[in-house]
Amino acid sequence: MKNIEPRIFRQRVTIEAKYQIKVSEVIIRKFLRELTAFLGMRPLTKPFIFSPNKTKHPIHHGIAGFVGWAESGGSIYTWDKFNFLTVEIYTCKKFNAKKAADFVSEFFSCKEIVFSEGK
Repeated sequence: MKNIEPRIFRQRVTIEAKYQIKVSEVIIRKFLRELTAFLGMRPLTKPFIFSPNKTKHPIHHGIAGFVGWAESGGSIYTWDKFNFLTVEIYTCKKFNAKKAADFVSEFFSCKEIVFSEGK
């Protein structure tokens, strides 16, 4: 993608994993707080937690959340039927994507994890 505003640094990372712990609203809230601290971000919002569970969708069943930072934000989506998660990090502050993936892996006791960086 062409960088149409080079004066603003942006980093995008997507992390996907198969997790092994029991996920709950409490766990997602804790994860977003700890991710904020781990990356050294300045929170602008408390973690916002939401779930599509009440829609009775056959696949989209899990817990998700978002936290806003002065440096942008992070989100997580889980699918409890598949023990699968996606973490999206968008920030105007440089961070180590591999270390972020390692943090996610340790927090959720992941048995398989991948990540990619976008521009």
